[in-house]
Amino acid sequence: MTTLDLVVTAAGGVFTLVGVAICVYWYTFWQRNFQGKLITHGPYEYVRHPFYTGFLLLALGANLVLPIFEVRLLLVFTLAGMTVIIPKEEEALIRQYKKKYRDYMAKVKYRLIPGIY
Repeated sequence: MTTLDLVVTAAGGVFTLVGVAICVYWYTFWQRNFQGKLITHGPYEYVRHPFYTGFLLLALGANLVLPIFEVRLLLVFTLAGMTVIIPKEEEALIRQYKKKYRDYMAKVKYRLIPGIY
C-alpha cells in the first residue's frame, strides 16, 4: 500500500465516522425535538437536510475505504436519490409550513454542505 493509498483510506475512515456521527446525532436530535413543527435550530441552523449530509459523508467515506462495485453503487444511488428526493421534500415542506419554510430557506441557504450546496 502506498502513502497515497493510506491517506485516502484514512480520509475515508474519517468521512465515514463523521457521517455516522452526524446521522446518529440527527436521529437523537429529531427524536427529542420534533413535535410536528418546523425545526430550525440545532443542526438545521447549518444545512436544511443534516441527515442527508451525514449519509452522504458515510457513503463517500465508505467508497474511499472500500472501493468495490457495491459500495460505489451505494454512492451512486445516494447521489441520485438525493437529487430527486430533496427538491420533492422541500416542495412538501413549503406546502406544509408555507412562509415559515420559505423564510427558513432564505436564512439557511445550503441543503447539504455549508458554503457549497
